[in-house]
Amino acid sequence: MVDYHKKTLVILPHLDDEFALAPLIKKINVFSKKELYIIYCAERNQSKELDKKRRRESVKSLKILGCNVENITYLNDFFKVDDLKLHETSMKIYIFLTGFLREKNIDQIITLNFEGGHPDHDSLALITRKISNTNININSFYVPAYNGGRFPIFPVSVFQPLKSQDKYFYKEHYGCFPWFDALLIALQYKSERRAFMKLMPFIIFKAIFSRSIYISQKINIESVNWKNSLCLRRYSIDRNDILGKIDSIQ
Repeated sequence: MVDYHKKTLVILPHLDDEFALAPLIKKINVFSKKELYIIYCAERNQSKELDKKRRRESVKSLKILGCNVENITYLNDFFKVDDLKLHETSMKIYIFLTGFLREKNIDQIITLNFEGGHPDHDSLALITRKISNTNININSFYVPAYNGGRFPIFPVSVFQPLKSQDKYFYKEHYGCFPWFDALLIALQYKSERRAFMKLMPFIIFKAIFSRSIYISQKINIESVNWKNSLCLRRYSIDRNDILGKIDSIQ
């Protein structure tokens, strides 16, 4: 289980993905604010002004969760990581993260789950697993963001793992309304208003009715039906494109 007192690195594929880990990040900050580090990976890299705006929004968002601004890192300050193409820089990300872990003496890593919801989420989950497998003293944890859905009537499922992954997850319970911060985060990202409008019904429901978050320490690639995944249907990313890049990491 997550140890809220240990040095923790939260690795996020994009600016705004912290909405899916809001209660977890906030609780870690309660016990060890100076020991929590945040790394953002991919950005749009299309407009400098828009990128600056999104970074300002990300800082405001993380302040809601009690994060130390000095502990926020953007990989695009070191090398280019484009949205939807995170897997293409897998090696650079792996090298940077392993160096960062050693420098900060990190004990555990938290990131989003491998679930076929977004190619960048999946790629980063696999990179994280590779890091954890080669560093036996570092535990890794995976949290669902969104995926192809558990029920036929809903095209997308948010905050819940795929049905085929249920056995890998446990629930971490919190007090009253721990997901209210996810709603506040969604309101911060005015640059992503359209995307959050689609997620808003799920976020509001979670904010009102849920006191828990799903967490796993295991990834099973075969548990994702890629033909029905959002990665393939929405983003046209083949699973082998991701796996090939990850497997090439030495």
